[in-house]
Amino acid sequence: MLSWNDPVAFVHGLSPQQRRVLKTLETQTVADLLSVLPRRYDDYSNLAKIADLKAGEPATVKVKIKSLNKVPTFRRRMVIVRGLLEDATGAISATWFNQPWMLEQLKTGDEIYVSGTVTRHPRFGRSFVSPIWEPATAEVVAAGNIAPVYPLTGQVAQKTLRKITKALIQDLTEVPDDMPADIKRRHAMPDLLDAVKWAHWPDSLDQAERGRLRFVFDEILLYQLALRVARNRADRGGAPTMPFDEAFAKTFVSKLPFELTADQKRAAWAAFQDMGASRPMRRLLQGDVGSGKTVVAAFCAAMAYRAGLSAGLMAPTDILAKQHAKTLERFLAPHHIPILLMTSASRFLYENGNEEKLTPAQARERLARGRVVAVGTHALLEKGQCPSDLGLAIVDEQHRFGVAQREALTVLERPDGLVPHLLSMSATPIPRSLALTFLGDLDVSVIRAKPAGRKPVATRVLVGEPGRAMAYGAIREAAKRGEQAFVVCPLVDPSDVLGVKSVEEEKSRLASGPLKGLRVAAVHGKLSSADKDAAMGDFKDKKSDVLVATTVVEVGVDVPNATVMLIESAERFGLAQLHQLRGRIGRDDKPCTCFLVATDEEAPLARLKVLERTNDGFEVAEEDLRLRGQGNILGLQQSGRGAFRYSRPEDVSTMVQARDAALELLREDPLLENHPDLRAHADKLRETAHGE
Repeated sequence: MLSWNDPVAFVHGLSPQQRRVLKTLETQTVADLLSVLPRRYDDYSNLAKIADLKAGEPATVKVKIKSLNKVPTFRRRMVIVRGLLEDATGAISATWFNQPWMLEQLKTGDEIYVSGTVTRHPRFGRSFVSPIWEPATAEVVAAGNIAPVYPLTGQVAQKTLRKITKALIQDLTEVPDDMPADIKRRHAMPDLLDAVKWAHWPDSLDQAERGRLRFVFDEILLYQLALRVARNRADRGGAPTMPFDEAFAKTFVSKLPFELTADQKRAAWAAFQDMGASRPMRRLLQGDVGSGKTVVAAFCAAMAYRAGLSAGLMAPTDILAKQHAKTLERFLAPHHIPILLMTSASRFLYENGNEEKLTPAQARERLARGRVVAVGTHALLEKGQCPSDLGLAIVDEQHRFGVAQREALTVLERPDGLVPHLLSMSATPIPRSLALTFLGDLDVSVIRAKPAGRKPVATRVLVGEPGRAMAYGAIREAAKRGEQAFVVCPLVDPSDVLGVKSVEEEKSRLASGPLKGLRVAAVHGKLSSADKDAAMGDFKDKKSDVLVATTVVEVGVDVPNATVMLIESAERFGLAQLHQLRGRIGRDDKPCTCFLVATDEEAPLARLKVLERTNDGFEVAEEDLRLRGQGNILGLQQSGRGAFRYSRPEDVSTMVQARDAALELLREDPLLENHPDLRAHADKLRETAHGE
């Protein structure tokens, strides 16, 4: 008998080889292993006759081995075993690769179950290739069942992991279930013990889905509780009130180099109303690329300064933080508002038209004096790196921060015990159905209209070398006009997570080949912060014609003179990410073109052509959700131990149920004081979840 938190070493009947596999997986407890759900299932539950088998369909047959032989091969280390299998209705061949032990375990006349997808060869007819097989005399693990397919690591085989999880499930008698019984009943959720068993070894695909959705329900519920309890705690602390200064607002708007759009005015007014209240603002400013969110953030920061308080802006990267500091200086300098840039490598004070480099001690001293706009990355979260009079926290690209990071700026201790207002910004358009679920703790302002003069980016989907040559021609023509171009490379080597290889190789190839004579520079994740700044600075100052990069340029890079973008192997990217990338051009009144070059005709061109049709990021996001299902919307795939392991955007109805359940719980118990186990789980989530 096993319980959820028992060590996996307690499992009975495992072979030495299976125990070695558990060590490879680095699983300590039963919970560790069974919390990894199958990524899909193979349905081998219906036994078929050989005569009824159809090509392309999965099936299970009970057969007798007529012959089984090793096939000669010219490749060393390659072993091919081919068998002829028969039942009362006919015969079929089967081929296995690198399983020489089959010849020792099986002999002519043995009965076995075989499960797999039938293929049809022009010469050899119907056959199985690498099917699952199990002796008909032994207990069947996968053949004849709904077989789980797990995400594997290293040299672990599906067959081995299936045997292990089946042994665990058979012995499992206890799983702690902290979900209140009335919540489970109202939302028709199974007990967690049943959900675990159904998710791993179901009797039907419907049962497997019911088990998985219990895991989805739990993680969304905890995510909602983590955010909303944090908000309830902040609400109890109260926030500094910032009265709306109408005269200053008119002056600020009059000194802008452009006229605010109606959407920008509405977003700013909504934020000012929130900031004037004693309840901490929690507002998401959502806008498409190039819609002008930064000026709204600057307007809010200026209003905080006018109220005698500091503002802080946190960005996910050094490049973006430095760019924000420069942009804010442009908007705030006419009003003599100081800006302090704080990153892990540099500290600069922009005040009264001057730029001063500070030592760490000088930066801390300036922060201690307060009434400043501090801009930085995660460095702002460190002790002594954030103004003690912080009245407004602005988090850019909020979906790229986890639960704990997003809240960290707003739970810093102030001498008066008050909590800063929070303005989150995101350039990733989020479908409304998802926004309501994941951002339920935030009020939302949307900026749809682009500033006057911005032209839509023309997008063209091209294929292979002919398409690539056309894009290179456009880059050369742009260079003749004194304009610039981006070339974006995918990560082609899984081990090259920083893009060094793909970018450097492409830079060399372009500079010596199709773009010879142009000044080609490169930016990738391995460069130091100083080298990245230098490369980006040179590109912005027109010292290079072409910038080759990975998606490090996806957010925040503002080079108005760049009018062409070439995205290689565009089919490797999601639509939302492609839309973000093309937003790096079209930031001026010049005509711009983004070329999406697919590898070949086999690539999903219809999906890419959505971007030829529209420049509306919200429409792109909805289409991305419809076509791809789960994707990177809202950072669902986060690095490290992310908040979301089981949820997919197509699970919206279950997500809404979980959100409603969280609201039900918190309506009666705002800080979960009567549900200590749930509160502990929610607090743990806030401590461990993080973004990319």
